[in-house]
Amino acid sequence: MKKKVFAIAAISFFIIAAIIVFFAQKDSFSLKINDNEISKEEFLAAAAQKRYEVVSYFSEKGGGNVDAKFWEEAVGGELPYEKLTQEAIEELKYFYAVYDMAEEKGYVEDGSYSALIKRWEEENHFRKDKIEKGEAVYGLSEYPLDLYLEYEMDTIQKSYCDDLENEGMEVTEEDRKQYYESNLAFYQREDDRILDYVKIPYSEEGMSDKQVQELKSCLTSIYKKMDKKHSLADLAESEQLVAPYLAHADVTSSELHNYSRSMSDVLEYAWDLKAGESTTVMDENGSLYLIECTDRSENGLTPIEEVKDNINKALREQRYDKMIEQRIAEASVDGDMEYLCIFMKKHIDK
Repeated sequence: MKKKVFAIAAISFFIIAAIIVFFAQKDSFSLKINDNEISKEEFLAAAAQKRYEVVSYFSEKGGGNVDAKFWEEAVGGELPYEKLTQEAIEELKYFYAVYDMAEEKGYVEDGSYSALIKRWEEENHFRKDKIEKGEAVYGLSEYPLDLYLEYEMDTIQKSYCDDLENEGMEVTEEDRKQYYESNLAFYQREDDRILDYVKIPYSEEGMSDKQVQELKSCLTSIYKKMDKKHSLADLAESEQLVAPYLAHADVTSSELHNYSRSMSDVLEYAWDLKAGESTTVMDENGSLYLIECTDRSENGLTPIEEVKDNINKALREQRYDKMIEQRIAEASVDGDMEYLCIFMKKHIDK
C-alpha cells in the first residue's frame, strides 16, 4: 500500500513539475534575429510600427472596427494578432539588415536597438541643451523616435551609396544608358505653353452676387466671340469689367516649376488645351476663369548628360535596396512563433 501511495505521489510530483516548467517557458520571452537578442520592448515597438498597416489590411478585407475583439476575430482565415506578429518580425529583420550592415561598415559603432535608443536620447538632449542656451537648432527641436530612425536609416543609405568601393556602387556609362532608355517617359520635357487667361477671384474680393453675375455674363459673351481672328486677349482688353483681370504667361518647361506654384489652378485647367483652344467660362472655388492656349510646342528629351547625377543616385539606391532585401531573405529567426503570437495577443493595445 505504501509503495502504491509513493508511486502516485511521485507521478503527481512529476506532473506538477512539468506544468511549472511549461508555464515558466511560456513566460520566458525569447526571440533572435540573426545573432541579435530581441527584447520585449523592441518586439512591441516593431509591432507598433506595423499596427496601422495591419489594421488597413484587414479593413480592406472586411474586418470590423478596431475594438477589443478586433485582434482575435479571424478575417478570411487570418487572425489579426498573428498577422501583426509576422509583420513585427519582418520589421525587425529589416532593421537588422540595415544596422548589421551599418555596424560592419563602421557607419554606427553599435547596431543594436538599445544603442539606437541611446543615440536618439542623446540627440534630443543635445538639441534641448542648445535651445536652452539660445543657440540655433536646425530641423526639429525634438525628434520622435520614428523620425529619428528614418533619419538614421537615410544617413546609412547615403553613406553606403557615396562609397564607390561598396558593391554595386560603381555606375558605368552603359548602366546609365540602359536606365535612361528604360525610363524615357520620365525624361520627356513638358511642352512649352503660351497662355492668356482671365481669373476673377470674386470670393476673395468680396463681390456681391450681382457683380459676379455681370462678370460671368461678360466672360460668356467674350467666349462666344472667340475664334481664329478674335483672341481672348483682344476681346478682354476692350471690356472694362474684365480687362484688369487679363493675364499672360509663357509657361516654358524650364519655368514650369515656378508657374506651378504661382498659378497651379490655371495650369490645371489649361493642361490639355492645344494651340488655339480655350476652356469654357468656369466658376471654381470662388473664382471665374476663361483660359486660352495661344501656342503650344513640344520639347524633346532631357539630354542624358543633364541627368547623369540623378541616374547615378537612382541606380545606387536601387542596388542598396536589393542588397538589404537579400540580407532580409537570408536572415535567421530563432523564436517560438506560437508563444510570440500569444505574447502579442496579450500585450497589444496595452
